[in-house]
Amino acid sequence: MLEKRNYKINSQIDFGDGLINGQGVGKISNCRYGLFSAGFNACEMIAIYNLLKRSGYEGHKFADICREMYRKTWAFWGVFGSNVYMLYAYFKKNGIPYKRFYKLNSFKEDLDRTGLGILSFWNADNLFKGIHTVCVEKTDNGYRVYNKYNKLTTPKDCEDFSEITLPRRFLAGYTIEKNNPQNE
Repeated sequence: MLEKRNYKINSQIDFGDGLINGQGVGKISNCRYGLFSAGFNACEMIAIYNLLKRSGYEGHKFADICREMYRKTWAFWGVFGSNVYMLYAYFKKNGIPYKRFYKLNSFKEDLDRTGLGILSFWNADNLFKGIHTVCVEKTDNGYRVYNKYNKLTTPKDCEDFSEITLPRRFLAGYTIEKNNPQNE
């Protein structure tokens, strides 16, 4: 019931061809996930959306991602966001090859190879500060992080991976290969 109401709201918001940054401002802040606005708890869905956009997988709308993932990943009606260990369910259901990581070094190694991934981490050493999930892209100068901060409406460029998160805060990571439309 709740996901149907949220889907109706979310599907009316057009993000065009752009990526989502700054989940607490702009169009995305009007979207809903669980009982709350997307600015509070939809970073995992935003990370999936941004990753698919950057990887060349077309046709995955934010509203559809939220609706599909809500029952698979939500944590207590969205109060605690989403279960980051279940994000693979979207890739699996949609036939998108992925790798899931529980060790930061393994994730970073594959991210450096594939160029794109999703990273979930604790916001601080105090677990009451919650978690955050972002899309990360390897660049010539380091890393570009999409939706790094709630009110930052542009990607955050980091020279060193340690600027994104500390090893002790890492929860999970996912990588996917870039989609090659010529092979479809």
